[in-house]
Amino acid sequence: MVIDQTLSNFDQMQFQAEVLLELDHILMTKKIPNALLLSGNLNTGRKEAAFWFAKGANCQNSAGQACGNCISCRKIDAKTHPDMLTIELVKGKKAISISQIRQLGTVISSRPNEAYYRMVLILDAHLMNVQAQNALLKMLEEPPEKTFFVLIANNVTLLLPTIISRCRSIRFLPLTFQQIKNILVDEYKADPLLAGIAAKTWDADVKKAKTWLNLNPQEHTIDWIARRKWLIASLLDITLPQDKQDKTSIQKGLLLSSKLSLEPDLLEDMMAIIKTFLRDLAVSFHHPQKIVNLDFFDSFTDISKTLSQKKIFKWMDSLFETERKLTSNCTIRLTLDSFFLQIAQT
Repeated sequence: MVIDQTLSNFDQMQFQAEVLLELDHILMTKKIPNALLLSGNLNTGRKEAAFWFAKGANCQNSAGQACGNCISCRKIDAKTHPDMLTIELVKGKKAISISQIRQLGTVISSRPNEAYYRMVLILDAHLMNVQAQNALLKMLEEPPEKTFFVLIANNVTLLLPTIISRCRSIRFLPLTFQQIKNILVDEYKADPLLAGIAAKTWDADVKKAKTWLNLNPQEHTIDWIARRKWLIASLLDITLPQDKQDKTSIQKGLLLSSKLSLEPDLLEDMMAIIKTFLRDLAVSFHHPQKIVNLDFFDSFTDISKTLSQKKIFKWMDSLFETERKLTSNCTIRLTLDSFFLQIAQT
């Protein structure tokens, strides 16, 4: 079992007023449920809200929202409280296993060390396999004394109905494109054009958008601004109409495939850029001013005159199939080769 109280780098709780009101009402009435199910998009403040709730439930100076000054609040903030437990996906694994849940059961079989209410936070709860969910179900049916569970799930349809029925469900709403852009421009002084591109590329995920704008110093190992421009330019190069292509178009497609396959950990992000590229090709037919990659406006305007929408939609279908194969452990290089060859052979 991983015990970790780390808060995420970005706190969006200020945009979740309805959620905070509901959680605050639970604290004020002192009716702590056995389990909370927090659903919604990535980086919408769910993890922060879980610890905020735990602080309120255990605050020594307040009957509602946490004071932030008592020993309990300070320990939770400092990530040193022994009764704030977290279960998460083990690195290199694809599912939360039954052994993790069983280990949790051993830990919480005794009374909390010092908390009035012990919290068990399960990150990516939708990744629990069926055996793990059944093991957790038994704990939810007969929860240990002074212990509540918080399940954070991106896709609640992957949870057993019996799990969902034993939780109080709260959904976190995603931020709008304009809200994200305003945050990036007003709070982080990002370039408005690039802020808009990042906001649209990573819909409702400010943390990811910040990374793409090189605004997270601790994650600034890759110049994502330059990386995106390189990939968009490369894609435009291999989608030129036949009368403008040279004999190296196919080689360029294979070279692009080779470069992307060398960095499998970055592939999800690169696929997100490719999605915006194909979307822009389709949108530029009717509303060119609404494309995502506005810094390539002229290029998309020109190329939209030479491609049919039918062909673009075919490429989109191929991209979805490529993503499916990549998530099913098909060979990365061969899968990407097939996709880029289809585009290069226009």
